[in-house]
Order: sequence, then structure tokens, then C-alpha cells
Amino acid sequence: MNSRALRGGILAASLLLASCRAVVLEDRTMCPSFLFFDVADASRFQRYTDVFATVYAHPDGRLIDEAGTSVGYIDDRLFFFTVRGTAAVKGYGLMGQEGLVRDGSVWTVPIGRDYAPLFRFGYMAEVQEETFTVPVEFTKEYSHVSVQYLGADTFDHAGGRFPFYITVRGNTCGIDALTGNPVTGPFQTMPKESGIGHFEFTLPRQADHSLVLEMYAREGLYEYRDFQTSYNLYELLRDKGGITWTEKNLPDLYIEIDFEETTVNVGVYPWGEQELEYGL
Repeated sequence: MNSRALRGGILAASLLLASCRAVVLEDRTMCPSFLFFDVADASRFQRYTDVFATVYAHPDGRLIDEAGTSVGYIDDRLFFFTVRGTAAVKGYGLMGQEGLVRDGSVWTVPIGRDYAPLFRFGYMAEVQEETFTVPVEFTKEYSHVSVQYLGADTFDHAGGRFPFYITVRGNTCGIDALTGNPVTGPFQTMPKESGIGHFEFTLPRQADHSLVLEMYAREGLYEYRDFQTSYNLYELLRDKGGITWTEKNLPDLYIEIDFEETTVNVGVYPWGEQELEYGL
């Protein structure tokens, strides 16, 4: 039986288990075992939210199965993996990975695209006879960032428009979903202006210090045609927001930039916790 929704499969599973017990096998690992998940934070998510899950043999890393399901199916024990031929398993589950490119267990964002609102769980467990349940917990693997420039509508000769656009660049483009480690590679996105001087984008968990935010003058809207400036976004978030990118759940971030006064404030909004703010 392949891992899919359990609808109507309980009787069949019972028969398989009974037949396995009735036969003397030299290798007990060839008997099927049924792997279920217990999602500790399932109540945080909509029950119909899609989940992509995998199971690998451990330690050899052989892919046993993978399938799409939902938070509700997992929570109601209507989803399982059939495991045989290994004494231990490992794997991961993802939600929100749409738009990412998969290569094995590595999921990356194409250059020029915004990152995905990605949640992940990982697990490793010994295989138990008949059925066994592995406790898992989704962690937030992205930061949604809002940037607001103060006084954005007061620039002379700009006609009430914000005379700059921004680009965000870095050297982290995704995640190895099996290990949870960030994947290095070129990342670049040009956020759209959703309000006067207001920009929003999404970042993956960072692997190094190379994250920058760059400002460029819009042609005809600023007195200096070739004006540009940049902020080391990694250092700014570390120094003014306390962000290390090793947090279990990455927070959402609000960056307030006063271009005229050259000051920056950072607001930090942890996942599932009371709103906290940091700033200078």
C-alpha cells in the first residue's frame, strides 16, 4: 500500500499486519509498518492547508516515498507512510513551498523572485512494528519584511511619488528541507511599491552576512540621476533587531527608514508570541 489517505484502508492494513505476524520471516524489516505524524502545532494552521511530506531510509538516505496531503488529514490520522526494509527513517514536511524549485531535498527560489512563506518539519525515528507515530512541529523558515520610508511623499519635484526603488540581494536562495540548513546561491528581488515609500518582501533563513538593501533613484524624480545607496541588511537587523537567523521560528520584520535623518528603526514580530519592538 502506498502512502496516501487512509480512507477505507484500515481493514486492509489490519489484514496485512495479521498476515505478516502469521509468517516467520528471517528479516523482520520486510514486514510493513505504518508511519503516522502527530503535528504539535496543527491548530495554528487551516486544516485544508497543503503539506508535502517525505520519508527516507536512515542512514542510507534512500527515498521510500513522498506524497501531498493536508494538515487536517495528518491531524485526523488519515495520512500515513508504509515503511519496510529499514530499521530507521527520516524525512521532512513542507507547506507554502509553491514557487520554489526542487532538486532532491533542496528547494530554492529563482533569481528575481520573492521567497516563499515556507514552514517545515523534520524528523528521525526508529521503525516500530505494525504502526508508529512520530511527533513533529512546523517551524517558520521565512521572514516577511515591510519597509517604510518616512516622509516619502515630501520630496521636491517628485509630484507626491517616492523617487526611489529598492533591490534586495543576498547569497542565500533556499533550504535543504531534509537537514533544515540554508542553501547558498544568488538571491535578488525587486519589491513592488505597495504604498508611497512602502515595500514588502520575503527572506529565507540566511547562511551568511551578505544580505543588502539597495536604493536607486527613479529617473526624472530625484535631483541626482545616478544616486544610489545601500544598507547592510544583515548587520542592520542584527544590531537593531537582534536577529541572528538561528531563531527556531523566524520573526516578521518592520523596517522604518528616515532618509533625511539617516536613521533606521526595526520592529520584530515573533511567530506566535506577543509583539516585540526594537529600535534606536
